[in-house]
Amino acid sequence: MATDAVDQLQKMLKIAQDNFSPERVDKVENLFACFADRMVAAPASGKVHYHNCYPGGYLDHVHNVIAGVLQVTKTMKAMNVEIDFTMEEAIFAAMFHDLGKLGSLTEPYYLPNKSQWHIDNRGELYSMNPDLPFMKVPDRALQLLNHFGIEVNPKEWKAILISDGLYSEGNKPYFMSYQYPPQTFHTNLHYIVHFADHISTIGERDQHRLGASG
Repeated sequence: MATDAVDQLQKMLKIAQDNFSPERVDKVENLFACFADRMVAAPASGKVHYHNCYPGGYLDHVHNVIAGVLQVTKTMKAMNVEIDFTMEEAIFAAMFHDLGKLGSLTEPYYLPNKSQWHIDNRGELYSMNPDLPFMKVPDRALQLLNHFGIEVNPKEWKAILISDGLYSEGNKPYFMSYQYPPQTFHTNLHYIVHFADHISTIGERDQHRLGASG
């Protein structure tokens, strides 16, 4: 384990301990213990031109999204958007929105790419694990939380499920309604998690691009 990645994992656990209920913390600690090695090694994406394509990139991204959720919440509150969720709900949804990128209990999501051609010509440093049964990242995240007995309330569930926003076609009905009066979402949490995730991804991508050009 890289020292900085281990530090990031410990910081993540401290965030959980400081913000989640004691019952939830115990179960989150079990999840972290199960996935510790994979969490510190996992990238956030498999391609260098996406974002955080390096060992530990997953943890860096999740930290960025948690910080982003806090900042976006302040901004939206200042713009008179109703903050109809708790900070535990916001931090929980941010922390686990990409949990599915760790894979299953037995199979990792990403593997180091064995094709030098794809590495050199496409920047694909990682490939998808062919032995991992297909499941969308948010769906796998929710399945893993359920496996560890971590209760997810409806606001958190929805925020994790549709964190990819309109980049996932199945999320369209949640973000775009043609009914009048429109159906209410009963929470603005899913907007904030998606915005924080999207903005963090852009920032991580641009940081890599600017660093590479400099």
